[in-house]
Amino acid sequence: MICLNKKSFKLPFVDKDKFLLLLRLGLDYNRGQGSYCIKNCNNIEKLLDTIANILNTEKVTFLQNCVLCGKDFPCTDCKYYDLCATKDLPFRCVCPQCLRNDRLYERYVEKN
Repeated sequence: MICLNKKSFKLPFVDKDKFLLLLRLGLDYNRGQGSYCIKNCNNIEKLLDTIANILNTEKVTFLQNCVLCGKDFPCTDCKYYDLCATKDLPFRCVCPQCLRNDRLYERYVEKN
């Protein structure tokens, strides 16, 4: 399993058709840095399969971004990993460190 940062990641060179497919599936490409980022998650399952195929791996996941502290973290660090319906998808969540905070709900309401 490969874990990527949704804000910026690199892929090996792909042909024109596969490049266009990645863009249609929701990636954006930064030509200056030669990196991709997720622009939208409308076709996330197909996008994950396509990236896994390009990287020749069984599974690709993305880091989560904590809505409270802004830290990036992998889903596997979370104690709710097995119960989560959106695990390994590039969304925002609450990191394990912030989950331990006694004032979790108050902090969440303050941020949002």
